[in-house]
Amino acid sequence: MTKREAAAIATAPAPAGVTPDRVASETVAATSTGVHMTPGHEYYLNGDGPVPSVTTVLGIMDKPAVGVFKAKEAARAIIRRTYDRESGALWDDEDEAIKWALKEADKVRDTAASLGSSVHLLADLEGMPLRASETAYKGFQVSDDTIPYLEAYRGFLARYSASSIVSSEHAVWSLQGYAGTYDLLMTIDGELWLIDIKTSGKGPYPEWGLQLAGYRWADYIVLPGDPVLYPMPQIQRAGVLHLRPDLYTDTGWRLIEYPITKALDYRAFLSALELWRWRESKRFTKSRLMPKAKAITP
Repeated sequence: MTKREAAAIATAPAPAGVTPDRVASETVAATSTGVHMTPGHEYYLNGDGPVPSVTTVLGIMDKPAVGVFKAKEAARAIIRRTYDRESGALWDDEDEAIKWALKEADKVRDTAASLGSSVHLLADLEGMPLRASETAYKGFQVSDDTIPYLEAYRGFLARYSASSIVSSEHAVWSLQGYAGTYDLLMTIDGELWLIDIKTSGKGPYPEWGLQLAGYRWADYIVLPGDPVLYPMPQIQRAGVLHLRPDLYTDTGWRLIEYPITKALDYRAFLSALELWRWRESKRFTKSRLMPKAKAITP
C-alpha cells in the first residue's frame, strides 16, 4: 500500500461493519516506518502489508486440548451453579444453560490469556537494562497471580545468565507472506537458541513446534521505526520456556527443546499458511453458493 493510498483511506468514511478505530490503526500501519502490528495481529513493514501473524496462521489447526479445556470448564460452571443456593432460579431451557456455561468457560480462558500477556510483559521488562526497566515498571501493577511466574523466569535467567540474551520481543518477517514476534534469542552453552515463553496448559503441545519453525525460518528480523531488514541469524536450537510454578515445584520452569527441521516442520507450517489463505478467500460461502443453487428434479 502506498502512502497516497493510505491517505485516501484515512479521509474516506469507514465501510459498513468496520470501526473507525480499525481504519485509524490500518492507516498508521500503512504509513509507518519499520514493522507495525495492528491490534488484530496483522503486520505491516515499511507500509507494506498486511500479512498474518504466525499465531494467526496456526489458528487454522485443530487443537483438541482447547476443546477439552472448554468442555471441562463449562461442566464445572454448571456444577457450581447447580449447587449454589444463592444463584437463584436456574435456566428456562437447555440452550440457555449451555450458552451461559460456555461464556463462563470463556471467562476462564480469557483470564489465563491475560495472565500470559502480563507474564510476557514482565519478562520483557526483566530483559531491559536496569535503568530502563525501572522506568518501565513505574505505573505497572504486578498482580499476585503473576509473581510466581516472574520468580520462575528470574530463576531461569539466573541459571543461564541474563547476559546471554541476544534480543527479546523482536519481530520476524518472511518473504513467504507472514510475520511474528519471538520472545528470546539467547546463547546457551555456546549455541544460539530461539525460545518462546508459554504459561498456559500443561503442554508441551505439537503446535508449539510449528510456531517455532515459523519464527526460525523467517527471512528477517525487523524493528519498529527502523526501515532496515536484518538477516535472520543462524539458529542452532529451538525450544519453549514453560513457566508453570504449579507443575514444576522445584524451579517453576522447564526449557523444552523442539528438534524442529525445515524439511518437516517448516514445510508443515507453510501448509498451514496455505490453508489459512484458502479459508480467508471465502470461496465457498453461503452467499456465493446459494444464489446458483438448483433443486435436483427426477
